[in-house]
Amino acid sequence: MKILRLLTVLVIAALTFAACDDTTEGIGGSITNKIDNINISDSAFNVTTKSIVAGAVLSRNNTGLIGKMKDPETGNYVKGDYMTQLSVLPTFDVDTLDYIKQANKGSIEADSCYLLVSYNASYGDTIAPMKVTAYEMTKPMAEDQEYYSNYDAFKEGWVRESNEHWSSNYNLSNTSDVKNFKIYLNKEYKKDGKRYKNYGSYIMQTYAEHPEYFKTNYKFLHNVCPGFYIKNVGGTGNMAKIWNTELIFYWTRHKTIKAKDGVTDSTAVSIGYNRFDGTEEVLQLNKIENDTKNLEKLASQDQENCTYLKSPAGIFTEVTLPIEDIMKGHEKDTLNTATISFPRLNNADEDNAYNFATPSTILMVQKDSLQSFFEKSKLADNRTSYTASYSSTGSYKNAYTFQNIANLVSAMYKNKGKGENWNKVVLVPVNVITTTQGYTTVISKINHDMSLASTRLKRGVITTDSNGKETSPIQIKVIYSKFKEE
Repeated sequence: MKILRLLTVLVIAALTFAACDDTTEGIGGSITNKIDNINISDSAFNVTTKSIVAGAVLSRNNTGLIGKMKDPETGNYVKGDYMTQLSVLPTFDVDTLDYIKQANKGSIEADSCYLLVSYNASYGDTIAPMKVTAYEMTKPMAEDQEYYSNYDAFKEGWVRESNEHWSSNYNLSNTSDVKNFKIYLNKEYKKDGKRYKNYGSYIMQTYAEHPEYFKTNYKFLHNVCPGFYIKNVGGTGNMAKIWNTELIFYWTRHKTIKAKDGVTDSTAVSIGYNRFDGTEEVLQLNKIENDTKNLEKLASQDQENCTYLKSPAGIFTEVTLPIEDIMKGHEKDTLNTATISFPRLNNADEDNAYNFATPSTILMVQKDSLQSFFEKSKLADNRTSYTASYSSTGSYKNAYTFQNIANLVSAMYKNKGKGENWNKVVLVPVNVITTTQGYTTVISKINHDMSLASTRLKRGVITTDSNGKETSPIQIKVIYSKFKEE
């Protein structure tokens, strides 16, 4: 009998998953009384939702945002700055210093030095003129603490306005496959009472005096270059999503070629360069500024027909699940599936080229676990947290659909009344990073989505229809099963 019951549960699971995209009518009759007297029933329950201002989010990304622009859909202004540290390889070496000295009358000098800021996505008007300033950090930001998107590097003393800094004008109208702009560090640089031709010369001369500083990232950050804070200081209209920031410096070397006759010596002239990259081994941190008053207005209860998902650090959607209603009278039943879909509302001007992108993936997580989920680098476990991707086609068109959150419903019911948020989850735009293990692709990391993304969802609000029955645009559909009592 135990084996038969196990097989029965597996059959039910297969049938209910197959039916989750369609009506559940007739499922019970199709197998009831055929396998161990199983009763199957289904029901739908109204769900309420509302927008909540996200506030600061954990800034743990390997990308940055730089620029400022206005969301054409909501009128919200978003500004992005970022901090980047640079990594050094233990094999780092500057080409023969004697030859570089020979080219510069006995001095070690860099001909040119700049930060190469490379981006893989841009938003807004790419020809809008923008201006940035790169500040050298006062000290490196520590890796053993968490930073949120509202961190103030100036207030906390990580960087000062009086620090050495360099400015650059740019736009994003780069038509080549490689998209970047440069911040030149070629003006005279002063450090510890010494003067250098430029920042590159400082790096090279420091290497000549203390090559041990270039053996580890820690030594490099604390003794040579603590990093740069890249700040938007002018222009509105576009933003760039930065995937790498490099410090590059060029130098010239002269090598004397001795002639056999000892008279007609010649000089071989060549140019070389070195670089340091921002990598996963060091920190890159976004600083996001939103129009807080506008976000609060958007998230207010005055918005009757929609809720919002906005990133970075914008607005989340809070969902109140009717856990008690779902379980009432079914306390001893098996909850096979619980499916919920959140339809998206199209933008008022869907063809606007400057609309922010629709978030590609969202996370559903219990409200009281929202902060710890990211701080503890958790992954969606399909028990108390789930991810769903935006679908523009299929049965759940133009929506985010969670196919089965039955485990979550059961877990919430066990914690009934434990805290005011026991029956609440939050929908959060996220960036999902995957890795390949053999032939399988698995999720390795989930971070807050720090790209420019925004969409409206149908709001779950309970009203009364013409028949006096309560209804909501958002419903959770469940399927129960139980054995008939003999």
